[in-house]
Amino acid sequence: MSRIVPVIDLTPYRDGRDKAAVAKQVGEACATIGFLVVRGHGISQATIDNMREATRQFFALPYEAKATIRPSDPAVFRGYNGMETKSLGKSLGTDAPPDLRESFTVNRVQDKSDPYFRSPAAGMIFADNVWPGDDLVPGFQEAYTAYYLAMDALATTMMRIFALALDLPEHVFDDKVDKHFSNCSAYHYPPLTQAPRPGQLRGGAHTDFGSLTLLDTFPSARGLQVRNGADWEDVPLEPDTFVVNLGDLMAQWTNDRWVSTMHRVINPPEAAWNISRYSIAFFHQPNYDMLVESLDRANPPKYQPVTSGAHLMRKLSAMRVKV
Repeated sequence: MSRIVPVIDLTPYRDGRDKAAVAKQVGEACATIGFLVVRGHGISQATIDNMREATRQFFALPYEAKATIRPSDPAVFRGYNGMETKSLGKSLGTDAPPDLRESFTVNRVQDKSDPYFRSPAAGMIFADNVWPGDDLVPGFQEAYTAYYLAMDALATTMMRIFALALDLPEHVFDDKVDKHFSNCSAYHYPPLTQAPRPGQLRGGAHTDFGSLTLLDTFPSARGLQVRNGADWEDVPLEPDTFVVNLGDLMAQWTNDRWVSTMHRVINPPEAAWNISRYSIAFFHQPNYDMLVESLDRANPPKYQPVTSGAHLMRKLSAMRVKV
């Protein structure tokens, strides 16, 4: 059990009994470690189970089948990405080895008929998702769509809790994330068949990029760790919970009052190399044209203002492994 990452019940916020108490707990976690684990989130177990099963079935497909589920333009961050094609460590500018994982990603599943989503300024941010057909994984698109919408709702709840924790109006972030372009990425860390390269991990040390991340870690192999000073701490793996962590843009919004904390996914001990790890991350990203600048009026800003879209595109581009 981690000594530093708290487990917080959201029920008193969601039913309105004690929103202030939940906001206080969340605020303390955000200011000290930038990670928390939430229960009482309101997401149905069926929605979670359907997503997990669809994910298992997809990653069990032959590589040749998975590799067809890609966009026509490699610059579009959608669909399948194979092993060792991304390096989280490179997003921080380090020369890190590629990560030992494969992934599948979808972006916004809601209606995109609003001209905002087709603006030339948006570029390919709102490109269409790519899906495996029912001939490969029956019900896959339906499971991912339901899960994405559930995570969208939970992220909105968390942003409102964040606002209260920062002594701001509860709905202050609503119009900053109402047209978000959040990625939902499922990850499979396959069994290891040989020793990793020096410094190579299942997921290299990094900070997340957006406002917050919601993570379902499956009942599978452990490995997620958060940086605590010079040490690394295991993040609790609790049933019926989601891990929540802050991203770079929330640290910038709060002028480092809250922290975007370094974290990683370590390799299992050699005796457990035969165990897969799965996780599903919803990377909540404010509206692409939202200029993120310090809300702190008492101190000089530590960061230059940046739009949400520009920040994410820069980070994703840095992660690509040149082959």
